[in-house]
Amino acid sequence: MKKLRGSAAMIAATILWGASFSAQSRGVRLVDPMLFTALRSILGALALAAIVAFSDILRKGRASLWGDAETPEARKKLIAGGVWCGVILAFAGTLQQYGMKYTTTAKAGFLTALYIVIVPIFGMLFFRRRTSGFLWFAALLALTGAYLLCGGVGAVGKGEWFVIGCAFVFSMHILVIDRYAPGCDCVRLSCLQFAVASVLNLVGTAVIRAPWEVKALADALPYLLYAGIASSAVAFTLQMVAQKYLHPVAASLLMSLESVFAALGGWIFLRETLSGRELAGCAVILTAAILAQLPPPRRLPAA
Repeated sequence: MKKLRGSAAMIAATILWGASFSAQSRGVRLVDPMLFTALRSILGALALAAIVAFSDILRKGRASLWGDAETPEARKKLIAGGVWCGVILAFAGTLQQYGMKYTTTAKAGFLTALYIVIVPIFGMLFFRRRTSGFLWFAALLALTGAYLLCGGVGAVGKGEWFVIGCAFVFSMHILVIDRYAPGCDCVRLSCLQFAVASVLNLVGTAVIRAPWEVKALADALPYLLYAGIASSAVAFTLQMVAQKYLHPVAASLLMSLESVFAALGGWIFLRETLSGRELAGCAVILTAAILAQLPPPRRLPAA
């Protein structure tokens, strides 16, 4: 039942994330990418803070700062997890939003899905988890799919490179959540990560002197609300809940559905289409994502 709940939570998150690509694509036409990312993180943090306070009042009759993290060790783990997740999320969200400015939602969705192949490779490199040649075959297949989707190495624009970079950073986010989510209040952890991401992105906004235009912000408000509340506050919390019960590789497999919903959203809401070669690239990337999660074939015993 725990795995079933985790799977249901992750699928719900992927639907929200997939639809968010269309909202982000619309929003980036109106608001600077760094500013958009900062504002959606602020909205996510505020929404989650309200949920945390309301939940505490229902359970204990009053809001509290730490909740069930009563020991110094539990509080240290919550803070460390929130800070690390927030730092990674700030960079990943910014890279993705800049990518959305220069590429289509479908390409962004499927290139972001490369993290599904990158996660087990990073697990092997940084956490000494076992892997096999089967995984390397899936990685090669994913690169082939990216080649088809982008039209060749020379045709990879800056939007695609931003999204590919985002996929690498999101891979670390999945592994860090796997480290800290078990034993933590997922809503508090998610709230803290968005608070940290907000600060970092606001600093980035000040450094690059991103323009603030009231009319543009008002026009982008519906997209900011969706990206900040549904895609950030709700979906990332669902991800943390799911990863309490799922292996990170299994979680990343379910997250591959995000790319499908992103392409559907781009087709329905933005009237975007893909060529035959690009559709083939999407299919190859999705196939590689699935293969990367399968156990390696067992050798038959010698006769």
